[in-house]
Amino acid sequence: MDLTPERKQQIEQEEQQRLAEEHYRAQVRAGLSAPAVRPVSAGWSARGVLILGGVVVALCGAAFVLPNLRHSSASASAAVGTSTASTPTTPTATRPTEPVKTPSTEAVKLTTAQIAQMATPSVVVVENYNEDGGKAGQGSGYVFSADGVVITNYHVVRGAKSISIRVPSGGPQRVDSLLGYSIEHDVAALQISGGSLPALSTEQVEKAKVGDHVVAIGAPLGLESTVSEGIVSAVREGNGIEILQTTASISPGSSGGPLLNRYGKVIGLTTAFMLNGENLNFVIPSRYVNELLAARRQMSLPEMLNETQVTEPLPATTISVAARNAAQLPITVRGQQGAILEGFYTVSGARGNDVGVMLVGPGGTLVANSGRVSGRGQFSQRLAMGQYAIIFDNRFSVFSSKSVSPDLKLVYYR
Repeated sequence: MDLTPERKQQIEQEEQQRLAEEHYRAQVRAGLSAPAVRPVSAGWSARGVLILGGVVVALCGAAFVLPNLRHSSASASAAVGTSTASTPTTPTATRPTEPVKTPSTEAVKLTTAQIAQMATPSVVVVENYNEDGGKAGQGSGYVFSADGVVITNYHVVRGAKSISIRVPSGGPQRVDSLLGYSIEHDVAALQISGGSLPALSTEQVEKAKVGDHVVAIGAPLGLESTVSEGIVSAVREGNGIEILQTTASISPGSSGGPLLNRYGKVIGLTTAFMLNGENLNFVIPSRYVNELLAARRQMSLPEMLNETQVTEPLPATTISVAARNAAQLPITVRGQQGAILEGFYTVSGARGNDVGVMLVGPGGTLVANSGRVSGRGQFSQRLAMGQYAIIFDNRFSVFSSKSVSPDLKLVYYR
């Protein structure tokens, strides 16, 4: 068959195209028969082939990235405690993991002996001196910070004209000023001089729980560095104030000392005990100390006295004292630190305008005897807490009654 040149050229082009297509199909079949690739059905389109190609590329990328990630983790584990020159990678927005607690980061529980050895050098004796220079009372306290901040109960320093601190590691130190006080919570912060002092750490987080082991340190009856142990036997609340009850022994003179937990942290301020109860002792939680210091205001002792002084007038009714009789004016001193009885009284009636005057205390004990007072008399007498009476005696007068007009008052501190 004779073919025109044009026809021959067309047949050659068609044959080349057929061979090319056959070669392409052979390549595809060879690729599909590879063991790691899922077979592609003959009906897939070119779009399907492209998608498959993208999946293959992604898998190849993952095969490259994952081994590197495992290596970085291993390197980080091996690098603990060492310094590396590698550049840190940018963290991804993943949820942070909780740090693993190790024995080196956990708080260590201490024995009573260890707590005593650590804390005793920071527990002080607080001595209160009144306006007359006499020792009005004594309590305990502890060094809160090394710059001389001492914590004690307010009632230990109430009414103090001067305060002395006895530190175990040295002699008496003078109180320069106060950093605040709270009558409601029975807490006071004192500032002393004298250089660096060993301070106790206050528990800021953990709340005391019933059954917790505790240690109290103070100076009961002036016996310094006395240690007792017990548990938190109750957590109570009264008038909106939290109180810890403990079996650790507290006695007069212990007030203001620290109560420490099993880690040697101060959790409270020993404050009171029940006279007729066994192991019924009470503690102010340390959070009230933190609140006081957070709102600190520096002041002198006279400024505290002016702010806390109370004047309570006694009844001013005229007292009639019949002949051959005596009358009395009862007085109740309520404050634990006592009060000062001061003021005047006038006597009138018959010749002499005189009457015998005595002051008797609890149990009828004689506190003061003014003898026979004519016209006008006065009192300036410090009294301890208790029941008293002023006796106006007119028994020496046979016929004449007398009248006594008192202008007396009790001065004490809240």
